[in-house]
Amino acid sequence: MSSLFATSSISYGKGGKSCIKVGIRVRPRNSKEVSENDQSVLRSVGTSIMLNDGGKERKFTGYDFVLDESITQCQLYKKMVAEYIPQLLSGYNCTIFAYGQTGTGKTFTMEGECKELNVDGSFKWDSNNGAGVTSRAMQHIFTMLEVPTCTRKSITVTYVELYNEEVYDLLGDDISRKLKIFDDTQNAGGICIKDVNECVVNSMLDVHQLIRHGASMRQTASTAMNQRSSRSHAVFTAVVDWDETLGNETVTRRGKINLVDLAGSENIGKSGATKGSAREAGNINTSLLALGQVINALTEKSSHIPYRSSKLTRILKDSLGGSALTCLIAAVSPTMSNRSETISTLEYGLKAMNVENDIRANIRARKDQLFQSLGIMDDYLQGIGGYLRHSTSTVSRSKLLSLADKILFSKIDNIISRKDEIVEEANVWFAANTEFLYNLKQQFDELSRVLQEREFETMKEKFKLELLEAEIQEKSEEIEKLKEKSLESIKVVQDHKNGSLNKADAFEEKCSEAIELLQRRQDFLGQHLQKCQDLVAKCDAFEEEVTTKMGSGLENLQEESRSEYNSMLEKNNSVAKENIGIANSLFDSVKAEKESITNAVRSQDELMESFKKNKGEFSTNFGSKLQEFKEIQNFNDKIRSTCEEKINENNTVSEEIELVNVYAQEMKTLVKVPEKSETVIELEKYLSGIDDVIGKIMS
Repeated sequence: MSSLFATSSISYGKGGKSCIKVGIRVRPRNSKEVSENDQSVLRSVGTSIMLNDGGKERKFTGYDFVLDESITQCQLYKKMVAEYIPQLLSGYNCTIFAYGQTGTGKTFTMEGECKELNVDGSFKWDSNNGAGVTSRAMQHIFTMLEVPTCTRKSITVTYVELYNEEVYDLLGDDISRKLKIFDDTQNAGGICIKDVNECVVNSMLDVHQLIRHGASMRQTASTAMNQRSSRSHAVFTAVVDWDETLGNETVTRRGKINLVDLAGSENIGKSGATKGSAREAGNINTSLLALGQVINALTEKSSHIPYRSSKLTRILKDSLGGSALTCLIAAVSPTMSNRSETISTLEYGLKAMNVENDIRANIRARKDQLFQSLGIMDDYLQGIGGYLRHSTSTVSRSKLLSLADKILFSKIDNIISRKDEIVEEANVWFAANTEFLYNLKQQFDELSRVLQEREFETMKEKFKLELLEAEIQEKSEEIEKLKEKSLESIKVVQDHKNGSLNKADAFEEKCSEAIELLQRRQDFLGQHLQKCQDLVAKCDAFEEEVTTKMGSGLENLQEESRSEYNSMLEKNNSVAKENIGIANSLFDSVKAEKESITNAVRSQDELMESFKKNKGEFSTNFGSKLQEFKEIQNFNDKIRSTCEEKINENNTVSEEIELVNVYAQEMKTLVKVPEKSETVIELEKYLSGIDDVIGKIMS
């Protein structure tokens, strides 16, 4: 068994059944969809797709792979395509084709863009760059053919386009030349394209040149779906023919891989095509419709498969129900505006998964160089025999010589004439060297087996190492992204910390301002209390002086001039009593105010002491304390208003005393006697004393 089988997760031996493998690739929203707020209706769950269809969620499940917007070109290739290359080199035919609506990334998936190339055009097929499936597959083939057991290799490439149901050669000189398709008589079920250019490639540099040339020759036109939309099907085919020598056995393997980029599958109305472009879109839809009919017929196990309905299905005949391993990459758009086309593509993929191919390998084994030459001559003679069998006329020797190689034919005649001599010499040689050759063969077979096993293990470990390196690269990228996110989180936390510290500083500053304000308020209340105390003292002195003087004066006046000034004294007594009541009321109010102020000061002292002792508690209960402060402020306002009222009352008392003074003056004018009696003199002294007291109060 070839060591190349070690690099694939699937193995078919000499053949078997294989269903088409289907993967869904969801592209990200483009700038136009983002600017128009075209919402996404898709989400992937494992190997299923959930689609929001008008508020109701539909589930499409059972795919081999579902690749979301974050998948890279390298990841897609390794998941869906990489395992087919070892099978290709083992002699199997393979087909990879991209299907979907225009603008979903089919051409990007197949062609891609790789700028990180070596001088010879090569690159690591499993590197994380923008290379598409076609470039990666060809690089993968060249890399695997570097094994020591590969003694000969030949890779030929064709690149054709199907446009408006016509076939054109993208590698030819005349792009307008239409090619014809014929059934391949030597390969049952296969087709051949007449006069197509088959280019031999020896390096990736040759491959890149052919891909660029072919891509530039493709028929393109602008549609509403894509400003540069491929309106044709492109088929890139590589045929790999190589010899692998294992021991004394040389095995020739021939594999073919088709890499197909289908045109957009949207309807004509959706594409915005008109006139000639509409005819073009109609032919595209016809070929894709024929492709769908073939898939439906294969799924339903129909006896008739309509391969001839379209040239596209004829070319893909070997890949659909034939002998090739097939992989379908279905590209879809995630947006609401493309919902119907997305549903169609998803259903198309589910149908394709039911198509079963009967695969078989193209392998021919030869023992040594002698049998290799005989095999070549045998093929040559079979070709001549086939010509003779199909010819209706008698063919002369000269006719055959004109068709065949004269030198080779003369050599064949010489070998036939010396047949007996050659056989005799061979028998003698075999008799003399049979045992030696047998032992040598045993040793060689054993060494070959050991070498093959070691080579097998080496290739297996090498492939594992490559996969591990790719995985390490992916993990490293994930770690870098995680590191960036961590740095961003640390920065956010640091900013938050700085903001909190700034807020704490501001809060502490406000607390200091509040303490200072409370201190000022306390000083103000102390000053106000001192003034009130002074006022109370003055009022007490005034009360004592007024009481003393008014009492003694009134008694003397009452005794000496009771009859003369009876009415006047009664009025004076009533006024004096009223003034005394007012003074007493004023004194009581001032005392109550003094007590309230004292309580307020005591409450503020207690509050300040509590604040100093429990600064931390004050910080947590700042809101409630602030409310208390407001209540104290209101209380102070009430005290202020009360003091103002008392001052107004004092002013009223002053006014009343002024009235008493005026009344006393009037009494002086009324009492006019020729000679002043002692009583009158005492009354004048009394009134003068009252004037002095009033003057002191007013001052």
